Amino acid sequence: MITKRTVFIWSVLVLLTLFHTFTAFSQGGPPMITDDTETVPRGHFEINTAFTLERGFDTRLFSTPLLDINYGLSRNTQLKVEIPWLVLHRNGQLGIQGLGNTNIGVRWRFRDDDKKHRVAMSIYPQFEFNNPSSSVRRGVVDKGPEFLMPMQWQTKIGKFAVGGDVGYRLKRGPDEIIYGLIVGKQFRSLELMSEIHGTGPKQQLGKSQIAFNLGSRAKLSNHLTLLLSGGRSIRPGYDPRFIGYAGLRVDF
Repeated sequence: MITKRTVFIWSVLVLLTLFHTFTAFSQGGPPMITDDTETVPRGHFEINTAFTLERGFDTRLFSTPLLDINYGLSRNTQLKVEIPWLVLHRNGQLGIQGLGNTNIGVRWRFRDDDKKHRVAMSIYPQFEFNNPSSSVRRGVVDKGPEFLMPMQWQTKIGKFAVGGDVGYRLKRGPDEIIYGLIVGKQFRSLELMSEIHGTGPKQQLGKSQIAFNLGSRAKLSNHLTLLLSGGRSIRPGYDPRFIGYAGLRVDF
């Protein structure tokens, strides 16, 4: 079981490692929750395949796997199509599984981090909808559709790179606000990141689920990267009790 003391120790170790590296570059996106402003180069693909776990008070939700396909439409624009195969376990019940929702998004970076601007910025509208399967009827996924409009920012502070996102989600039931902050560094073939990310109902942000997450990207070759992260809620009595991500990224 991950305790507050464990989270604190992990945080200190990550920060000490970051302070002793020399180049900085922070990127959100897989395996992290917080997104960034980076786009896939024009005409190239980035494909993330991962196994994920989210454990709540009385549920465990697995993506086995999660497929995330990204394509560079231009220097500043990227198309994403994401779809998981889900396995849901509720306490005291048999597990159920089925096709998750399809998520389609387009990221547009409308400002670069350059000599004129210290902060890069982008928007990333995403539309999520149910597939023609029995997943909604059997309770694997909630009835859609949903629309998320987030904005991302990214900059460098000293030897660190810092980014974040904030967005509004339209959905059945109460609309939600998302928000996150990520700090990271890269040295040689390894990138380390830490983040805090929250999701809460628009009218009751005080009831947000706020997760602390640690992650890494390890470059295995010119086209293959190992993605790992793990975290949990920083609020006692709130979900998620644990979140985990293990996957591979292929670039070509």
